Amino acid sequence: MDRRAAKAEWKEKKPDAGIYALRIGGRVWVGAAMRLGAAESRMGFAARMGGLPNAEAQAAYAAAGELAFEVLETFDEEISQMKRERLLKERLAHWVEELGAGKV
Repeated sequence: MDRRAAKAEWKEKKPDAGIYALRIGGRVWVGAAMRLGAAESRMGFAARMGGLPNAEAQAAYAAAGELAFEVLETFDEEISQMKRERLLKERLAHWVEELGAGKV
């Protein structure tokens, strides 16, 4: 696939916004993303490079050596971006409380 085709394909992709959990060494951190697939790649890379946004999560990863990425909730791709952003914040707070987790 050439670069132009790849760029066109990326632009046509619908956002797969939602809430995810990082499970590391028996602990849980929750995050929100407009693109869950990209978030999974980003979090895995960040953990391996020592750059997770949450220092506690990074320390847990350093001790455990592995993490599990779990999608907790996704949103309908047809809702507006404004509503999706509001839902991400609301549902993130819900899942943090529900799981007794930290934020990514």
